Amino acid sequence: MKTIIRKHFLLGLFSLITFHSCKKEYTSDSISQTSDSTTTVSIEPAEPEAAAKSMLQSFPMPAEVEGCSCYFARNQKEYENEQYVYVDDYGNNAYIKLDGHMIKIPMEEGDFDPSNFSKVLEDSEYRISMSGKKTSEQDETMMFTGQLTVLIKKENRTITTPVYGECGC
Repeated sequence: MKTIIRKHFLLGLFSLITFHSCKKEYTSDSISQTSDSTTTVSIEPAEPEAAAKSMLQSFPMPAEVEGCSCYFARNQKEYENEQYVYVDDYGNNAYIKLDGHMIKIPMEEGDFDPSNFSKVLEDSEYRISMSGKKTSEQDETMMFTGQLTVLIKKENRTITTPVYGECGC
């Protein structure tokens, strides 16, 4: 009788281990802070093939950005739909969304030169640069077209996209 109970116990244990090992793993959102004040919000893909399709992604205006700011989309249609690839608040922080991560990079006032439309921001993980030309100006708002380049230092990977947007108050 003891051998029958032992066999059923081992069979149950084996079934439990087998069932548990077939379970798919999903990850959840997380927020991390790096040592240089860069904040990253992670949305980890559950499947490895999703990670291979990495890119600069559009996002709505961050709630933290109010008042004077710069915001750029890939094109005029995305701009009109308020889906941006770059947003900054004129001197404190810049935002991009890369590979499912919302990245906040500290900046200093004066990082932007509207006369020749150039901007370079850098921290220990990323280098963001924009260049282009002013297309129009009204009151306190200037429209621009140009190019955004993001260097991901640890991967030595560069992503470049055209941009269309404005800076103003």
